[in-house]
Amino acid sequence: VGDPESYEGDVVVPAVRARSGERASCCGCLRRLSSYAPVSLSCELQFKLVNVDPATGEVDQGRKGFDEDFPLEELELSTADFMAKLGVADFRRAWDALGSDGEVLEKFALQFRKMEEAVAAVVELLGMQACDGTEKIAPEVLQAKKPHVLHLSGVFLGNMQVLARAQLQLDEAVGGGVVLKVAVRSKDRDLSQLVAECIR
Repeated sequence: VGDPESYEGDVVVPAVRARSGERASCCGCLRRLSSYAPVSLSCELQFKLVNVDPATGEVDQGRKGFDEDFPLEELELSTADFMAKLGVADFRRAWDALGSDGEVLEKFALQFRKMEEAVAAVVELLGMQACDGTEKIAPEVLQAKKPHVLHLSGVFLGNMQVLARAQLQLDEAVGGGVVLKVAVRSKDRDLSQLVAECIR
């Protein structure tokens, strides 16, 4: 795995062996070098291919084997990958307690035709926990095309509490898509901005 500007490989725990037709696990640890901005990491599997005795399954000791490299799909890391979903007992009180000093407001036009799909996408993109049952949209909201408010809570890496209030509404003016207005609060305005930009 590699991206010299964002991450470097730190520790690798290799699989001892991977027999043909069987699964094996290996692990890698990355060291973050810069911000939490989204990044695509190139990955490859490095292994030694050796012959085995088909009767016993033992490695042929007469041959050293061949070093092989196999390219894998790119690993996509987003800002939301550093967010833990953690609800709060009283969203309104937690929202007021954070205050507005670290608040960021953003507006987006989402290309969804259905409110349910837009709500699910916002929850996934931010990587946060929906609170107060706000991930469910009331039938009367859908029928009247009224705004729906979504409350979200999470803890960012470093034990930083983050809350978001997202208002979604179907809007014919954006081609039948959904307009999203989101307010993100934390104790660090830069972090709030980073989380808000997960929508992009």
